[in-house]
Amino acid sequence: MGVIEAIQQRRSIRHYRSDEIPEEILNRLLGVLRLAPSGGNRQPWKFVVVRDKETRGKLAAACCFSTEKGHLVVQDWIAEAPVVIVACGAEKEGAAGFYREDGVPLIANGQVVIGEMGKRPGEYVTSVPWDLAIALDHFSLAAVEEGLGTCWIAGVNEKVVKNLLSIPDDIRAQLIMPVGYSALSWPDPRPRKSLEEIVCYDKYS
Repeated sequence: MGVIEAIQQRRSIRHYRSDEIPEEILNRLLGVLRLAPSGGNRQPWKFVVVRDKETRGKLAAACCFSTEKGHLVVQDWIAEAPVVIVACGAEKEGAAGFYREDGVPLIANGQVVIGEMGKRPGEYVTSVPWDLAIALDHFSLAAVEEGLGTCWIAGVNEKVVKNLLSIPDDIRAQLIMPVGYSALSWPDPRPRKSLEEIVCYDKYS
């Protein structure tokens, strides 16, 4: 399976069989995480692989969000997956960091940025969110090739997750991805906007 076919076949899977993922396959999937690009190649990540059933259940309970009407939605189905990946990032000491003043990056050198915090006006951001997203995107596409499904989970009670997995205070736990064999038939593709709606050339239009 090529990359483009994997992209075309990827779906968000929300019901999983209890079948374990063979160790060889899981190790191949974990191996693609370390190959992902990151800001300044600083690789500020750590991925917690959760296989314990009780812990998966507690993680699922921490993956919740509130609707516009104030209803709390808990994504219990996450616990069905035999493996749940928790993506963590070191913002203060691991990631590339950027000070932006009026949109212009002033510094882009990790530790140097930390030392300058508070000395300069402007916005401080790190590469952690997109570093983690790129790595998990690699993971999700590799999973398709192995016949496995995944789902992006950003509705995370980070405080609960960090406490549950003993994640240090200065480390972010921003994304979760269950992985396993789909319990249902492979879903049809969701609607997508046309190319003409999302692409323009030479200037925004």
